Amino acid sequence: MTFLGPLLIVYVVWGSTYLAQKVGLESLPPLTMNAIRFLVAEALLYAYCRWRRMPNPDRPQWRAGAVQGLLLPAAGTGGAAWAEQYLSSGVTALFLATIPLWIVLGRRVADHEKITWPVTLGLLAGFAGVAVLARPSGGGGDVVAIMVALGGALCWGLGTVYAGHAPRPASALMASAIEMICAGAILVALSGLTGEWDRIGVTGRSALAVGYLIVFGSLIAYTAYTWLLDNVAPRIVGTYAFVNPVVAVLLGWWILSEPLTARTLLATTVIAAGVALIVLAPAPADSAPGAPDAREGDVPDRESSYGK
Repeated sequence: MTFLGPLLIVYVVWGSTYLAQKVGLESLPPLTMNAIRFLVAEALLYAYCRWRRMPNPDRPQWRAGAVQGLLLPAAGTGGAAWAEQYLSSGVTALFLATIPLWIVLGRRVADHEKITWPVTLGLLAGFAGVAVLARPSGGGGDVVAIMVALGGALCWGLGTVYAGHAPRPASALMASAIEMICAGAILVALSGLTGEWDRIGVTGRSALAVGYLIVFGSLIAYTAYTWLLDNVAPRIVGTYAFVNPVVAVLLGWWILSEPLTARTLLATTVIAAGVALIVLAPAPADSAPGAPDAREGDVPDRESSYGK
C-alpha cells in the first residue's frame, strides 16, 4: 500500500490547483499567471533533467512539444484560469473534468477505437452533467466562460490523442519540461497581445498561490503521478480524473465560500460517475490497425494529466 501517499497527493493537490488559480487571479491576470508558473517550473524541471544527463530532445520532438504545449498547458490550463475569472473554481473544475470524454471521442475519430457500452454510458452521463451545470439558472455563470472552459478541456483531449502519435522524449519528465517551455512562451506572447501586462499586480496571497502551483501542482504532484504510472495499475491511477473535481468543489465551498447548490452537487455526481465509467471500463478488445495499443484503464494517460 505504499502507493497511497502518492495517490493522495495527486487526488488532493491536483484537485486544489483550481482553488490556487482562483486566489492567484486576485491580482494576476490569468495568462500572465500561468506564463510565470510554467516558465519557472520548466526551468527547474529542465535543469533537473539535464543534471540527470537526460538527452536533449531533437527537432521533431521540439515541434511535437510545441503542439503539446499549445493544446495542453497553454489552452487547457490557461483556458481554465481565464474561465475562473467568471466562474467558481469548483464549477470550472467540473467543466475540465470532461477531458476523458473528449479523449474518447478523439480516439474514435483519429484511431477508430471502439467505444464500448460502459464508455458510451460514461459519455452520456458526462455530457448530461455538463448540461445540468450549464443551464442559465444554474451555477454555470457566464456563457463565454463556460465555452472557454469546455474549449480548454477539448484542447486537452485533442492534445492527449495527438501524444499517442507524436515523437516524444523517452523521459516523461523531459517531455513535460519542453511542453512547459513552449507553453510559457506562448502564454507570454498572448498575455502581451491581450494587454494583461498593464494589469499585473502582486499581493502576498497571489504570490503564495502561484508558488503553490509551481511547487506542488507542477513539480511534486507530477513527480508523484510519474511514480504511480511506473508502479501502480493504470486503472487505479486514473481514478484521479473523477476525484479531482469533487476535491475542487469541496475546497472552493470550504475555503472560498463558493456556493454549493443542489444543481452543482447533482452535476458533480453525474460527471464524476461518467468519468468513472470511462476510466474503469475494460479496454476495447480490438484496436484499429496501426493505432496505439489499447491498455486497460489508459484514459486518461500521462499526457492527459500533466499541468493541473
